Amino acid sequence: MTEVIQYLNSLFETNDTVIVSCSGGPDSMCLLSLIVSLKDKFDLNIVCAHVNHHVRKESNDEEEFVKNYCDNHKIKFELLDIIEYKDNFHADARKKRYKYLDELMQKYKGKYLMTAHHGDDLMETILMRLGRGSNLKGYLGFRKETNCHDYKIIRPLITLTKEEIKNYDDKNNIPYAIDNTNFLDIYTRNRYRKYMLPLLK
Repeated sequence: MTEVIQYLNSLFETNDTVIVSCSGGPDSMCLLSLIVSLKDKFDLNIVCAHVNHHVRKESNDEEEFVKNYCDNHKIKFELLDIIEYKDNFHADARKKRYKYLDELMQKYKGKYLMTAHHGDDLMETILMRLGRGSNLKGYLGFRKETNCHDYKIIRPLITLTKEEIKNYDDKNNIPYAIDNTNFLDIYTRNRYRKYMLPLLK
C-alpha cells in the first residue's frame, strides 16, 4: 500500500477534481478512503460516484452506506439508478456506468476518474481474453493510467491483490459491504475468480 500512497502523492496537485467510482465494496472503499486521506493536503475536490443496479435486495442499503460515508467526510455524492437492462447484464451495466462517469467528469470538469480495479481483476481479465481469443493488445488487460478525452482514468490499486486490499481495510477499520453475487457461478468472471485464479496463484 505504501507504493500506492506514494503514487497518489506524486499524481495530485492543489485543487485537483477527482471522481471516485465507488460501489461500497472492499476495493472501492479502500480507494475512496485513500483519496479522502489526501483531501486536505491537496485541497482536493472529491466526487463519489455510486451506481445502484437494483438487482439485489442489499442494493439500497449499500447506496445509503456509501452516501452516509460521503456525508461524514464532507464529499459530494452522485447516484445513478439503473432499472432496466438488455440481455447481457454485465455488458449493459458497464456501458451505462461508464457513460454516467463520463458525464460526471464533464459536469465537474474532473481531472482524474479513479476506479478500484486491482491485480486480481487484471489477471481475471487477461485469462478471460486468453480463453476466448484476443489480439496482443487485448492480452495486456488494462493499464494503470488511460487517457480518455480531456481526463485520465487512473487505477491506483492495480499492483495489489484482493487479499492485500481487504487486509488493509480490516487493519485500518475501513468499512465496506460484500456483494454476494461475486461468488455465484452463473457469471463467467466469477468462475475464473473462484477456480482458475487460485489454481494459477
